[in-house]
Amino acid sequence: MTARSTLIPDLDLARRFIAQHPPPGELILCALTGSHIYGFSSPDSDLDLKGIHYAHTRELLGFGKPSETHDTTAMFEGVECDLTTHEIQKAFSLLLQGNGNMLERFESPIQLYETSTVSTLRQLSLGARSSRYIRHYAGFFKGMCREHERALRPLAKTLLYTYRVALTGAHLLRTGELECDVRELAPEYGFAEALELVAFKASQREKAAVPEHVDRRHRANWPKLDALLQDARARTPLPPEPQNVAECEAWLIEQRLADLN
Repeated sequence: MTARSTLIPDLDLARRFIAQHPPPGELILCALTGSHIYGFSSPDSDLDLKGIHYAHTRELLGFGKPSETHDTTAMFEGVECDLTTHEIQKAFSLLLQGNGNMLERFESPIQLYETSTVSTLRQLSLGARSSRYIRHYAGFFKGMCREHERALRPLAKTLLYTYRVALTGAHLLRTGELECDVRELAPEYGFAEALELVAFKASQREKAAVPEHVDRRHRANWPKLDALLQDARARTPLPPEPQNVAECEAWLIEQRLADLN
């Protein structure tokens, strides 16, 4: 996945935010996701921070169970920060089920903390790719279309999300490669007009609306985007199930046992 963000995010600010709103347990991965890696951030885009935390083994052996999810959103130093982390077992479960949000978290090109654990998790995510991911991306695409249709104003952001999720899903299923940047994907798959939307949003506020004729033009591409996804589903070389479930489980067990020493 490439890292050609329209606007450079303040990663030091993101790290300060995490330090003041830490997840339970040990943070072992935290990625910047959202519009900054999708190629269409605006000057006022929030920092979408998605991570994985590790609950120490002793905490799992008692009566109480540590939280699987840590979620907090706040304005911090003038920037909206949205931090969500999942405990590693939950993260693996979602990854292996075909959750694209989790795959993008594992493999985001913008990682706040580069460690050997991050490298290991990225390698494990490679073997987790399967045709299960069609459910996530096809469902997400239809959901974004509905959200855009129901909105009071036609936002550039939601139009761009329809391109992003359909193209990312189709590319993953066709090639086995994860690419999230609309600027890379749109021209490759015959939707170069989406680059006009990218440029528009980069020059506007996050929730800028587009003129009605622009909205109609891009909505007209929805059937083609859906057909692209369905064709990718039919032709995918990916296996129907993830191939490294045992490897992921063995790695997790090894970490849990080592943590007791």
